[in-house]
Amino acid sequence: MAYISFSTNQFDPEDRLEAAQEAYGAMANVELHAEKNTPPNIQTRVRLLPGVSIAHVTTSTLKALRGARQVTDGNDDITFLIHPGGSGVWQSNLQSNPSLLCKPGSARVVMNYQSGSVDFQGDSVEFLSVAFSRNQLAPFLQDSNKLYDHLLHHSETLNHITRISLDLTQQRNDIDNATTLEVTSQLFDLACLTLGAKRSVGYRASRSSLKQARLKAIKIDINTHFRLPLSLDDLALRHKVSTSYIRSLFRDEGTSFTDYLLDKRLNSAFNELTRTSLTPPYVQEVAYRSGFNNLSWFYNAFKERFGVTPGEARELAPMDILQL
Repeated sequence: MAYISFSTNQFDPEDRLEAAQEAYGAMANVELHAEKNTPPNIQTRVRLLPGVSIAHVTTSTLKALRGARQVTDGNDDITFLIHPGGSGVWQSNLQSNPSLLCKPGSARVVMNYQSGSVDFQGDSVEFLSVAFSRNQLAPFLQDSNKLYDHLLHHSETLNHITRISLDLTQQRNDIDNATTLEVTSQLFDLACLTLGAKRSVGYRASRSSLKQARLKAIKIDINTHFRLPLSLDDLALRHKVSTSYIRSLFRDEGTSFTDYLLDKRLNSAFNELTRTSLTPPYVQEVAYRSGFNNLSWFYNAFKERFGVTPGEARELAPMDILQL
């Protein structure tokens, strides 16, 4: 699963546009046009999967053009052009379709065989392109001919496509074959659900890939907010699912929401207590920082999980820590 990155910061200002032209001509077969006497500032991270190409771009004001000459390359991918957030906007102009202004959270679907352009407006504009092989995706869609004249706005499946794609472009390391196949299948399923899948495909996708995406999003939420009071009701409200559905997601993994959250908090406390420091932390403060509001319960759970009390863990030497 190839990873490619490019930054104009690697070049002198007077050479940046030419370098970007060469890079983007090779990677995406597009022409770039910057404001006169204004060197472009572009950072790009690309992840290539079987049948899926992902590019996350941060750019200054710029025009990216795929004209009549470029569309003869035979690329007819179905591509999500997504504004993942941040400042600035961009406008998508597509042959025989209306121009659409994309703000954070919105997206447009295009066919790469159509000529068009994207006009970026701002000092640091975010852009995410997720291109799917038309031969692999189109057979599973109800109608792929009515996708291009309107914006897609916030939806659960579009949000999952955005999150997964951004994650993949932030990981520079190689990803093993099993994970590659799994995440590729998941992205295709989510694309089908976003664009309107045939009934049997939609049922399968919603039961597999959407379920996996929801669980990952919920785990990210827990990993981000475990230090705060956190309940099933909080998660259900934020992710627009029922508490029983969240319970079933964790049950299918052989655990529970309570156990997952407790494990996260205990590991956080253990890591802080055993970290080398000139001033050892107070156990009570560590417990509260890790999300515990009941010290007695914290002591008992910690001893059961690690076999030592919090105070004993704090006194352990590094060599002893490795033996736990």
